[in-house]
Amino acid sequence: MTVSPTVLGFIGSLFILVGSFGAGWIGDGLGIREWFPIAFFRSSPDLTRLCTMLLIVGGFLLLIAWIRFRPSIRDDDASLRRVIRTAVIWALPLLICIPVFSRDMFSYVAVGRLMAAGIDPYQHGVNEIAGWYSLGVDPFWSSTESPYGPLFLGVAAVFSWLGAEIPEYALFLNRVAATAGAVLMVVAFLKIAALRGRNRAFVAWMIAANPLTLLLFIASGHNDGLMLAGMGFGLLAALKGHRVLGVVWIALAVSIKPIALIALPIVALIGRPSSLPVWDRVKSWTLHAAIAVGLVGVIGLVLGLGFGWVTALTVPGAIQHWYSPLTLMVGTVRGLAELVALDPFVFEVILKVIAFSIAGLVAAWVVLTKRPIDPLLRLVLCTAVIVAASTAIHPWYVMWILPFAAVAGPWRKGQEHLAMLVTIFFTTVTLAEPTDSFFEGPYTRIAVASITVLFALSVLVWWWRSSNVSGRAVVIAVPYGQVLVDRWSARRQRKLRQRADTQR
Repeated sequence: MTVSPTVLGFIGSLFILVGSFGAGWIGDGLGIREWFPIAFFRSSPDLTRLCTMLLIVGGFLLLIAWIRFRPSIRDDDASLRRVIRTAVIWALPLLICIPVFSRDMFSYVAVGRLMAAGIDPYQHGVNEIAGWYSLGVDPFWSSTESPYGPLFLGVAAVFSWLGAEIPEYALFLNRVAATAGAVLMVVAFLKIAALRGRNRAFVAWMIAANPLTLLLFIASGHNDGLMLAGMGFGLLAALKGHRVLGVVWIALAVSIKPIALIALPIVALIGRPSSLPVWDRVKSWTLHAAIAVGLVGVIGLVLGLGFGWVTALTVPGAIQHWYSPLTLMVGTVRGLAELVALDPFVFEVILKVIAFSIAGLVAAWVVLTKRPIDPLLRLVLCTAVIVAASTAIHPWYVMWILPFAAVAGPWRKGQEHLAMLVTIFFTTVTLAEPTDSFFEGPYTRIAVASITVLFALSVLVWWWRSSNVSGRAVVIAVPYGQVLVDRWSARRQRKLRQRADTQR
């Protein structure tokens, strides 16, 4: 008997829910640790390891269900309703699970307490409040200034005030806010899809039912959904001819996470001809930037934070992910510098400056070029370039790109497969995150990572074969991928001709 994708994904979500009881993140000082199901699953190493496996298996079941769901989607209202209904069914168990795959929700509570105590989060870390560690905050970020916008900090302060006596209330309110952000994000991009004549059922499948949305915006409770909702409604307003309203929405998104500023020059150009002179573009950007920065500045001043949010743009660069291209280059340069007894830090800084400069130049070209590039595609390219030039590429950064790509234009099969490949990779990265296990040692971590990789490879091989994925089409779907394929083909043809000449 074949299990339907809807049922399979729901089983995966239930596995994650149960797994979170024993391996989800809970601060040492939270009373929820004493609740029976949580205390039971954390009472022995075997139960905790079982919960860790449930998290991994549940996540991959969600991923498999999402992949299997794709062939049944058509461009009609019935498919749209089915996708939305399925996404809701998959999300329900995750609404009540213990935070998993990330400790950011605990940071939201702690930074809210920092605000409530009258301490500027842009100048001080959460380690300046009593009991920060018992809340569950990741010690790595305890002394770091806040990377969030002033509006979000104000909301976090309200949530922390409401949950002053019972931090679990504040956590739940942050989960509700993150889920509301994900819902609003989906609504905004479905409206954009309808306005641009795109396949709304496909967009809903790519965004609402995507495992990254479910795992990162609901189970982990990241606030990026709120930011993306603001950006989505801003683009929607601009596409309807209301650019000033669009800028207001972008300003609200910036006040959640400052990285949303990247959408501002795109919103300012929507509805204008691609041949618009550079000076006219600069004037438009200046006007719209003044409105957006002014609005965010007012929010910051009202909350007593001023323009400290500007410095928040540099916070994520404090960490490095092994799969980041820049991290790989930094590691190579650092090793070579140490080999010849030179200071590796200097070369690391130089390399980062070069990478960010190149990314800035490419992004500037994308925005300034008079080529007839779709505005949303410009935003996709700019964001992708900036993300790729960072040493930190969190899995949720993919969702800074995917919703805009989903509505940017009609998708070829290769582009769809590229998006699915990226989703598989970053879902795997998410599932390999450490868990809140007292019994988790280095050998357990190695075992968990190995099992996760084996699951991922199995899913990848199954998907590649069952979907008839073309590696060539996937490469072509990458920007300038066609150039790489053409060069490789030309080189291969030359070698074949040389071999034929040699054999004569």
